[in-house]
Amino acid sequence: MSDALVSAVLQQLTTIIYEEVEQEVKLLTGMGKEIKRLKGNLESIHALLDDAEERQMKERSIKIWLESLKEVCYDMEDVLDEWNTALLKLQLDESDQKNFSFFKGKVCCPFFSCLCCGQVGHRCGIALKIKDINERLDGIAKNKDNYHLTPRDVRQPRRVESTSFTEVSNLHGRDEDKKNLIDSLLCGNSDEGESGVKTISIVGMGGIGKTALAQLVYNDGAFMAHFDEKIWVCVTEVFDLSCVAKAIFMALEIPNNASNIDPDSAPLQKLLEEICKFIEGKKFFLVLDDVWNDGSESWESLNQAFKPAAPGSRILVTTRKDTVAKTMKSFRVFPLEQLSEDVCWKILGQEAFVGRGEEQCKNLEDIGKRIAQKCGGLPLAAKTIGSMLRFKKTREEWAIILSSEIWKLKLEGIFAPLLLSYLDLPSAVRRCFSYCSTFRKGVKIGRESLIRQWMAQGYLNSSENAEMEIIGDEYFECLVARSFFQDFQILEDGSIWTFKIHDIVLDFARFLMGDEFVLKEVHPEDNLRIELSSEKTHHLSVILAENACFPTSLVGAEKLRSLSIFKSDYAEEGFPEELGKLMHLKLLDLSGSRLKILPKAICRLCNLQSLLLQRCFLLERLPGKIGKLVNLRYLITTGSYALTYYPKGIGRLTSLRKLLGIVVCCDHNDDKKFSLGDLENLCHLRFLGLRVQGRQIDTNEARRARLQSKMYLKDLNLDGPWDSEIEKDEVFEVLSPPSHTDVTFGGNRIRPGAPPSSTGSLYD
Repeated sequence: MSDALVSAVLQQLTTIIYEEVEQEVKLLTGMGKEIKRLKGNLESIHALLDDAEERQMKERSIKIWLESLKEVCYDMEDVLDEWNTALLKLQLDESDQKNFSFFKGKVCCPFFSCLCCGQVGHRCGIALKIKDINERLDGIAKNKDNYHLTPRDVRQPRRVESTSFTEVSNLHGRDEDKKNLIDSLLCGNSDEGESGVKTISIVGMGGIGKTALAQLVYNDGAFMAHFDEKIWVCVTEVFDLSCVAKAIFMALEIPNNASNIDPDSAPLQKLLEEICKFIEGKKFFLVLDDVWNDGSESWESLNQAFKPAAPGSRILVTTRKDTVAKTMKSFRVFPLEQLSEDVCWKILGQEAFVGRGEEQCKNLEDIGKRIAQKCGGLPLAAKTIGSMLRFKKTREEWAIILSSEIWKLKLEGIFAPLLLSYLDLPSAVRRCFSYCSTFRKGVKIGRESLIRQWMAQGYLNSSENAEMEIIGDEYFECLVARSFFQDFQILEDGSIWTFKIHDIVLDFARFLMGDEFVLKEVHPEDNLRIELSSEKTHHLSVILAENACFPTSLVGAEKLRSLSIFKSDYAEEGFPEELGKLMHLKLLDLSGSRLKILPKAICRLCNLQSLLLQRCFLLERLPGKIGKLVNLRYLITTGSYALTYYPKGIGRLTSLRKLLGIVVCCDHNDDKKFSLGDLENLCHLRFLGLRVQGRQIDTNEARRARLQSKMYLKDLNLDGPWDSEIEKDEVFEVLSPPSHTDVTFGGNRIRPGAPPSSTGSLYD
């Protein structure tokens, strides 16, 4: 990951130097020299980082050296952000007087425009910070000679077909376990003489295959024929009974005429009452996957809702903790043991031998079996190592894996094989994988969403003239090929739409990130203050328990790059004042919050690239000065139906790539509301979703929108009050989107997109 961070800073420094030469503009006295010196130091370190990344696990001095290097690189990124922010604020002040005409062009290089700023004092402060960073880097560069680091060849991601990889290898060796578990679940399963719902718990260490075994049972048709209803709930790491109740409610698919409640906004008690009513007299099978919470009070509330169920109903729990099985009063505990070495070899070989001939497989079999022995009977370890060995062509390469010192490290059970696979990744892909630590356990993750977040963090920049989305796809497929992702939802064209990350893999990503990622859980009784103890924290996820409000104070968060808030129910006055000072924030995710008004402080986040406001059911208004977020690429408000007013300033966000769920006035050019014609300068849009307001289409507004000239537009989704005065054909004809654009009206796809006639790419 250090390698990727150094590469990103080097690229920015190269751009600065190039701009200085190309434009014949001198930087502040001495600054150009300092930048070139900094670039030279980083280049001298760069080639040694792969060796350092591996050796840091057993040599603490190298780990400390790498931490110092990462800190310097992050500080340099912060300086660049600080300069760019100061420049943007100055330009925003000027553009306020020119109706934001400045933003029809591209924001220029922050250092190239330094002479235009007229902020000599601020520029001197920037110069001093760069000089200080250089002095620190001088010492780091000098110390590298103490560690006798060896340069390594740079690895590039291999393009793979992600759909060719299956997950069946997790199922080997569990036939007997499946039979015994089903027998246990059906034991006493009769309508006579049995009362209450019985619980069985599968207990075992991480990566041993608890979820895979539960899936085997859940998908067994003969077994499931015993039940009227089946429900699968993945319990997230921070237990929230409301979330579990909502998941059960939705899995039961209760008809609308049987319940008029909205599960997203209904209180817990109401959800439990509806579940209780629906399952009365029915025999159900419920799987609660990956339970950590062993507090008895929450489970007792849930059990009360299941009392009216028919005899023979069962709950199957998977957990790493024996105490959970006791808390849930399991009438039987099913301990899951490690697999045999032979089964581990079968899993490993199935992954490693993809695409190899019979002779080559025979040549590698003996060494492969010895590697399988090191997997400790854990199917996830065998699959991960097998996925890595697929890309090792020779016996010598396999021997290097067998003899690696990493096997000897004192790491958590499966971390050694994961670390081997991680270190074998190209450095840029490593950084992208580590970022996955910011996601919650057990949740579905959208492929496009992940790539969008990588882009926002600057992980997909390339010295080559390659499109960022395409680079992101290659990195994603690389991680799929190495079995870091699982549980794929596949689209008709064979591509992956959503996926999950195994809990152990997520634990491993967080182990790599250390203090850079922090997960905070907030309860109603907690102090209304979050204080980050480490200046190294760059990513913060806050999970609000039921009835908890977001703290009014956020201390030590100045270096945050991403802030995500889950299950929030705070009001505007409870939002931290420090929010507007998070200069380096690239992603702000408030999806699912109960905010009514988005805080004005958000408009000061000049470097923000993603603002996610999905399913904010109470949100009524966005701040009028949202047009100041000139670097914003993604504004998504789908599902926020109370948000009927969108400010006109959105039309100034010329960096937007994705604009979804936006209400647009179509029958006139409103002075304050976002109107159809305000799409005029949003030339980089790839995805556009509009809720149309008005009883007719103003043709002048439609022409001003200039959709036909938006050659990057890949998907157009229109929804609204399609009454008799607005014909869909008329809308389509007047707007005239490009021929390659997928068009959807009111949820119905009316025109599939075609390849664009121009030679331009659909991507950046």
